[in-house]
Amino acid sequence: MKALLPTRALALFLLIGFTDLIVTAVLHSKGLITEVNPIMRYFIDRGEWLFAVVKGATLIAGWVALAWYAKTNLAFVRKVAYAGSAAYVGLWLGLFAIYR
Repeated sequence: MKALLPTRALALFLLIGFTDLIVTAVLHSKGLITEVNPIMRYFIDRGEWLFAVVKGATLIAGWVALAWYAKTNLAFVRKVAYAGSAAYVGLWLGLFAIYR
């Protein structure tokens, strides 16, 4: 298990990422939001399932890369995962403040 999730910071980042995926897909399917990221907007406009597959694949690719690199530099992976988590939450809060 330690090889899959070498640090709790990576688990936090994945939790935030997959929560964002689910919430975005559900709210978009109900017509309550539009995707702000132009790259992901392309996919979600063609269907929430396509969006979920693409976003999920990017999260999994990042997880695999970070879990692999943690064998070499765990401290760096921990910092990157916490920074990514903070950026995710910061973007959420900023976008909700702008678009509410």
